[in-house]
Amino acid sequence: MRSIPRYSAYLLAFFLFFLAYWLNRYFGRPDLEQIAYHLSFGVDGLTASDPVFIKRFFRWCVFAPLLVLALVVYAERSRALSRISAVVRPLPWLLLLSALLFWVYEVSLCRYLAANFGPDYFSSHYVSPEKVRLREQHPKNLVLIYVESLETAYGDRKLFGTDMLSPLHRLGGVSFDRYRQAPGTGWTIAALVATQCGVPLKRVTVYDENTQGEVLDTFLPSATCLSDILGEHGFRNIFMEGGSDTFAGKGKFLRDHHYHEIYGKEDWLRDGVRPEEMNGWGLFDDDLFEKAKRKLTELEETGTRFNLTLLTVDTHEPAGFMSKHCAQRGYHAFDGVVECTAEEVADFMKFIEDNGYLANTNVVIVGDHLARKNPVSDKLSSLPERHIFNTFIASTPPQKNRDDLVHFDLLPTILEFAGFDVVGDRMGLGYSAFNRQEQVPPQDRFETMQQSLMNRSEAYLGLWTVSGQH
Repeated sequence: MRSIPRYSAYLLAFFLFFLAYWLNRYFGRPDLEQIAYHLSFGVDGLTASDPVFIKRFFRWCVFAPLLVLALVVYAERSRALSRISAVVRPLPWLLLLSALLFWVYEVSLCRYLAANFGPDYFSSHYVSPEKVRLREQHPKNLVLIYVESLETAYGDRKLFGTDMLSPLHRLGGVSFDRYRQAPGTGWTIAALVATQCGVPLKRVTVYDENTQGEVLDTFLPSATCLSDILGEHGFRNIFMEGGSDTFAGKGKFLRDHHYHEIYGKEDWLRDGVRPEEMNGWGLFDDDLFEKAKRKLTELEETGTRFNLTLLTVDTHEPAGFMSKHCAQRGYHAFDGVVECTAEEVADFMKFIEDNGYLANTNVVIVGDHLARKNPVSDKLSSLPERHIFNTFIASTPPQKNRDDLVHFDLLPTILEFAGFDVVGDRMGLGYSAFNRQEQVPPQDRFETMQQSLMNRSEAYLGLWTVSGQH
């Protein structure tokens, strides 16, 4: 019995070391905001995620620590080590201390905790969309396509020897050269929230017990987001993705913010798609776009205003997913996944143009966030600055007023692109990048966000409670 604390310390130390290895290998350096989010909210639907993801977790974070512990127990009980027991006696506690110190460094824990006491960037910069006057000019339907982890660097011939995004570059449209990733936007659900609500996704429940109950029941109930605004103006909001909407609270966010129809992995399975026809996360992108074509035709025939939002999955880390059709066309490896995804998005755009839908529908194509750990991460990391792919396609696109964007800017920018006038050009934490420029983002905005955006904010916490009461 006296050995239980000792071996428990060993096991916890091994688990922490292997967990860090697993995160770094498959996702890149851990982001504590993302870890905290998933611990407090986003574990919903974990079983619906990529089964390979779960198998790797058990391999590295359960089986490996137990195996090493078994070897240590065997070694300590051998005659050789029994002679130097005084030396090995403090070893588990030293290992555990080393693991804890490593994690403090690895996830910048001190900075994370210090955020409770830093300046409240959010409350001094947030403009509630409910207080912004919106004028209809000539509203258009909206097709909003989030492409998993799509960066502009994939089109860099010097870096990759070819332009992997050439089908998208041929589409034309208006693009912003410097779409940078601000804190609290670096994973899919965070990117959806940031672009549609103009706010980051950050910790709420782990250290804020007063909001725990509300967060588990609702998703930003006091925030006004793109789909809320479009719904109020008669748009029907539809969301279609290959993966499961139960993962990371995504479905809860969509339902709480007036998406009228939501389609994901479970729906495709009910509709007759066989599991063996899917990848680990869900429907392959080519199949998703085929279903989106049918939905788009149906929406156009009804004559109602709509916002059709799509989310792809094939370029997901750590290695992407090669569909059967992409392989048949000669694509291979991760580079081929990126090239095929670009071609499939461009083909969907061609479908829109060929059917004349561009006359009353504007299209936004954006990466959801920068790529995380994947087979070409080393090349991407060699760049001095990385940017997210974006293009805005319309029969008569508006004039852009700058080349710098962050996720939060997309809320007012998309509204103006869809035919609304955002009076004052600001909404959430964003500044519209189209038309006039009554208010200019401060030149040091991105750097200031890096320092203090994720600090504790009562105003931000208020968005997570009904009627903004905290």
